[in-house]
Amino acid sequence: MQKNIGPLDRTVRILIGSVMIVAGFVFQAWWWLIGVIPLLTGILRFCPLYVPMGFRTEGRYIFTVGYSEEAVKPAKK
Repeated sequence: MQKNIGPLDRTVRILIGSVMIVAGFVFQAWWWLIGVIPLLTGILRFCPLYVPMGFRTEGRYIFTVGYSEEAVKPAKK
């Protein structure tokens, strides 16, 4: 199982899943069952629906101040 969910996608999935689970328990509804799906895909960093569609958000978002290792490679001495 190769990771195909990036940091931004992961954060959004975990937040939405957590809110749906809490809302489901607060309002005593079935929403918590649906909230488990984005929560698990965010934690596992793998979305099975991305595979057939060819989506991949892993490695696209850089949340650093300045330069990241992927963006700038030092010159060889």
